[in-house]
Amino acid sequence: MNSALRVDVADTHDETVALALAGELGLGTATVLYSSVQGALADHTTVILDLTKVTFCDSSGLNTLLRLRRHAQGTDRRLILVAPPTQMMRLLTITGTGAIFTIYSSLAEARRNHSAPGGSATP
Repeated sequence: MNSALRVDVADTHDETVALALAGELGLGTATVLYSSVQGALADHTTVILDLTKVTFCDSSGLNTLLRLRRHAQGTDRRLILVAPPTQMMRLLTITGTGAIFTIYSSLAEARRNHSAPGGSATP
């Protein structure tokens, strides 16, 4: 497996930034993921993570997402997940953590609904 993770700014609009992730979310990339998203949360009230090109997510990747969600909540920010791949969605479902994230099936849907109270979860 390739242990690289790429994080790119897909777009920004007002207080929202969309980050496109590509590669693996795991032990070798957790620091990159955390620092990239934490930096985005410092500058924006809502961070949307487009997970379309994530190829793998293990417990370290999930733990990092959970830490980032807790950080976002603690600073009155929002972390939204978009289009988790099948393997990642299975991990979220098995661990029961999918229910605590706001998840959309597409970036367009997340952009349309990100300001709705409580968001919606769409596997």
